Amino acid sequence: MKVYILSMQQVNNYGSVLQAYSLKKMIESLGNEVRFLAIEKGTNDALSIQCEKKDIDKKNDSWLETQWNRVKGKILGRNLRRVFYEFRNSTGLNSVNGDEHFDTCVIGSDEVFNCLQKSKWGFSSQLFGKVEAAERVITYAASCGSTKVDDLSDELREAIKSAMSNLSVVSVRDRNTADFVEKISEKKPVYNLDPVAVGNFDDEIRNVTVNSKLPKKYCIVYSYAERFSDPEEIKAISEYCKKYNLKIVAPFGRQKWIPSYETLTPFELLKAFQNAECIVTDTFHGTLFGAKFGKRMAVLIRESNQNKLEDLTQRLQIQSHVITDISQLDTVLKKELDKKKIGEILGLEREKSLKYLKENL
Repeated sequence: MKVYILSMQQVNNYGSVLQAYSLKKMIESLGNEVRFLAIEKGTNDALSIQCEKKDIDKKNDSWLETQWNRVKGKILGRNLRRVFYEFRNSTGLNSVNGDEHFDTCVIGSDEVFNCLQKSKWGFSSQLFGKVEAAERVITYAASCGSTKVDDLSDELREAIKSAMSNLSVVSVRDRNTADFVEKISEKKPVYNLDPVAVGNFDDEIRNVTVNSKLPKKYCIVYSYAERFSDPEEIKAISEYCKKYNLKIVAPFGRQKWIPSYETLTPFELLKAFQNAECIVTDTFHGTLFGAKFGKRMAVLIRESNQNKLEDLTQRLQIQSHVITDISQLDTVLKKELDKKKIGEILGLEREKSLKYLKENL
């Protein structure tokens, strides 16, 4: 079967490329030929302008400042852009325009339903299900980020509802997106974890090393650029690492107060999480990387990321690793992640995901 994925893998972001790689790998394991479909630019200028005006949250863990500004190169830098470019080329993640007709389109994962953020394609009904070349259109672990139905204009709501009528089945990754889908389309979505959570990266991690790129003992601070900029957060993390003789590494979003190290490939990043003494993060995929590969982790929940991270930490049963105030850092980082429990949860979720894909492709 010929399957096209419509996703965010062109965004220069570790989570975006790794979720796309993992979803591709799972679909291929079921005996399918997989390619990535290029996102079509929206044709309704009025709707696209509405999307650009809806800057919901300037520090939102979504597209606005956390992805596309970095694609333009201001924060990520030349080396990181090169790493993502080479990764896409070597793993078959580059988008194509697609055939005139193909069997199935899978929309997801990542924030494919987050239309209220400025993007180079504007409002694209394609991301909500209007894929005319596909015989069948489904989603996998789709997310709308922090967008809610009440944020939409009547025109946007109707356009999304019309596009979603093309979806044969809907899979979402969080409660907020499930509410979004149910209120607009009246479809009953199923829940699936992000492909990074349920994918198998054992061989990929085994075949890389980061010993020459990173210190011997280190703490990972994983966030978007300059988001750990509060003086109290800087003080708490610095004092903790000094106490335990750890270097601080920020492998993705640059924090001015953290020294730079050599750029990591996506698989090296996972190895780095595996080798880290601890992780401090306030992002969705940082939490996934830490839970799946790390030893100790503190997940800082902010107002802007509350719905995503509360939902994710509950599904992974790692609520005891959540902090809402940086003063809790030392206490939380003393707790080891329950790798057995997390592994059992992810194993069951992987079976559920493969069953969903097998039945619906």
